[in-house]
Amino acid sequence: MLTAAQKKLCYKMTQVTIQWLEILQRLCLQDSVDVQHRGLVVAYNLISADKELAKKLVESELLEILTVVGKQKDDPKIQHALDAARECLVKCMDYGLIKPLSRA
Repeated sequence: MLTAAQKKLCYKMTQVTIQWLEILQRLCLQDSVDVQHRGLVVAYNLISADKELAKKLVESELLEILTVVGKQKDDPKIQHALDAARECLVKCMDYGLIKPLSRA
């Protein structure tokens, strides 16, 4: 995927249209698991490209989307999408942008 190969493209994607974030969120909410997975991988690549890009995503509704998708019960039919969402959340935790839910 191009966004994984070149960080420069991740930045460019955010400048092409002011609706880039809305488009990404819609991809991550798609009913088609394959399309959803592609959106989640793009989100992961953006998060991995730069902490500031990751911060922008975390401050949007995308964090809620990633959390909802990532909390779903494991299911072989949608596991690749679940794993992508979870990887996004782990990367955000690595940056210190979010904290793991403490179980009290």
